[in-house]
Amino acid sequence: MENTLYIALSRQTGLWNQLDMVANNLANVNTTGYKGLQPHFTEYLSKSKTNEHLIDDRLAFVHDFGIVRDFREGAFSATGNPFDLAIHGPSYLVVETPEGIRYTRNGQLKLNDEGMLVTASNYPVLDDRNQPIFISPEEKKFYVNRDGTVLTENGPVATLQTVEFADQQKLRTTHSGLYRNVENNPATAVRPNLEQGMIEKSNVNAVVEMTNMIKLQRAYENIQMMIDTEHSRRQNALQVYARNGG
Repeated sequence: MENTLYIALSRQTGLWNQLDMVANNLANVNTTGYKGLQPHFTEYLSKSKTNEHLIDDRLAFVHDFGIVRDFREGAFSATGNPFDLAIHGPSYLVVETPEGIRYTRNGQLKLNDEGMLVTASNYPVLDDRNQPIFISPEEKKFYVNRDGTVLTENGPVATLQTVEFADQQKLRTTHSGLYRNVENNPATAVRPNLEQGMIEKSNVNAVVEMTNMIKLQRAYENIQMMIDTEHSRRQNALQVYARNGG
């Protein structure tokens, strides 16, 4: 029967995908606002084709069901840059891109040549009226209150638009630290809790991820040894069967 090999291969496939996630987490350990990836496994039961019913004839395979993103808040780091913003809680800034509205927790902002407040990738950050925010070149001071109010030395300019989602797991990453909203997951406008002059670091723990990588590599190697042993056992059984006249 091939069941032993099939089950082992299902586990190996899951481990390989999990290694990809760990590698991606490690590659983004210094990415502002990055949220770590974790695998989601389920047990897949299948009926065996044997006619023997002395034991349970269900086979349990490893089903690599999908990816879960860890949306826990990362540590804050002070930068002293007034255009850097960190967000407490599950809120997101609203960003306009050529592909449509996107959302981000990467608060490394700047002014472009037109005085527009944009992300590090030059996408406009929207206010609570879905409009870009402009700062006059004559205004030298830039402040952001905890509630998202943007001010200069001349007073309030706009209020940053921030939203929360009923289910963050339905958000999908695109590029440049942006998320898109899918599966009819409504966004709810909220007042944020912002900190100016700070950024939210990745919530990935490099030491933990390195430890996970070592464990996964060892598990993969152990399963490969089991597959090799099972293959040798089958070959030996066939040889003995052939010598005895089949």
